[in-house]
Amino acid sequence: MRPEIFIVDDRHPEDMAMLQALYSRSPASVVDHLEKLKKAGSGKFMDQYYVGYGHASIGDCGQTTCFVEQVSMLVAKAIQENPLYNGQEASTRYLDYSKQEVLDPYNNPASAAIQAKWKEIYETTLAKLIAGLEKAHPYNEAEYKTEKVWHNTLNARGFDIARSLLPLGTTTLLSWSTSLRQARDHLRRLKYHPLPEVYQVAKEIFLKLVARYPHSFRAEDIDIECANPRDLYARDNAARNSFQSPHDIQRRFHLTDEEQKSLRDGEIVIRRDAIDLDGVRDQESNILATRPRGAHLPWRMESYGSYNFVFLLDFGSFRDIQRHRNGVCQIPLVDARFGIHPWYLQQFETLLSPQDFATLQADIAAQVAAVGALASQGVTPNDYENQYYYPMGMQAMVHVAYSVPETVYVGELRSGKTVHGSLRPIAQKFLDILSYDLPGIALYGDMALDDWTAKRGEQTIASKVG
Repeated sequence: MRPEIFIVDDRHPEDMAMLQALYSRSPASVVDHLEKLKKAGSGKFMDQYYVGYGHASIGDCGQTTCFVEQVSMLVAKAIQENPLYNGQEASTRYLDYSKQEVLDPYNNPASAAIQAKWKEIYETTLAKLIAGLEKAHPYNEAEYKTEKVWHNTLNARGFDIARSLLPLGTTTLLSWSTSLRQARDHLRRLKYHPLPEVYQVAKEIFLKLVARYPHSFRAEDIDIECANPRDLYARDNAARNSFQSPHDIQRRFHLTDEEQKSLRDGEIVIRRDAIDLDGVRDQESNILATRPRGAHLPWRMESYGSYNFVFLLDFGSFRDIQRHRNGVCQIPLVDARFGIHPWYLQQFETLLSPQDFATLQADIAAQVAAVGALASQGVTPNDYENQYYYPMGMQAMVHVAYSVPETVYVGELRSGKTVHGSLRPIAQKFLDILSYDLPGIALYGDMALDDWTAKRGEQTIASKVG
């Protein structure tokens, strides 16, 4: 008997979930089940079966996509902090974010002035950066395919640098492609998030899903006043589960004064106690040494455990490293204690005039001081909402837990020249650590110090019409 294959992708997500679930209760073909669906009609078909199925996994079989617009960077990170997240977000590299609204949760003249000033600083500095880049990297036919590619390259680099001046309250756009079950579970986890904006957005998404998929969502599940023991457990741990502070990391890993100094110098602090490197060296040396470029190490190697890495990284580049879901990369709490990442400051100093650079430094210092002075301006600030007023270039203490396969993947992918300049050195250090710990491992990262490349101007999505 030959196998039969059917592709079905044109049905309501709840019906798709039910069609798959019926395999566990009936040996009939999907063709027969589709006929039942046709006769019963969408919705009624789900009514006939779902309530008695008795397992939440049916919700994993139905897929939907949410498009979320005009929310802060912090909301985007909260939605994306899920190992099963799939989606895309607006890029600070290819979009002029001066056009985006900036949120002011304190709704106070003093806090509004901070956000307005960041926008002014961003716009003014971006124009000067582009002019500086044109002088530093003049058009060369041998390097760039066209003048348009050259301009795109300059703009991408300018946006890369200037994004460090955008406050975290800047609004963005993102998509979220998810199963019905994961949407329900993740949004309920956000129910007690310490940022009111996150809860409000989660609630709005949830209620739209209730209307769209009434058999899979219940409005009371997102009601903050309606809580079962699982919800109360989420509430009691919401702050710690939503953000990881420097104090949390220092306490967990017992960071010494010397290690904390090394972090400020751009180094990575490593803890190897949760990974069986001896086992990897003893059992996996051949598969490590013979891996060709682009090949993924096998999933089974996750069983050897994970490295714990701690390093300083600006929030802008944290957005990039958080995209790697096969590991733990908790959202860091952002404040001003570690300052703007040195990579951005080096770029500003190189591309701006000495006077413009000095003015920019003074403006940044004044902005940080203004955030610190909000309490004297009639605001009741807190560490969570203060984040809206700090720029994306501000460094935070970041902790990631990566297996050997994930360290290889992130190290190679994020060491490329098209990667943000503040993240590349971290990725390169991952590869150095692997080379030291696992002699003979085949690695294919880009270890060059220079990160200028015309490929920046070619990574775009453009209409073929017009």
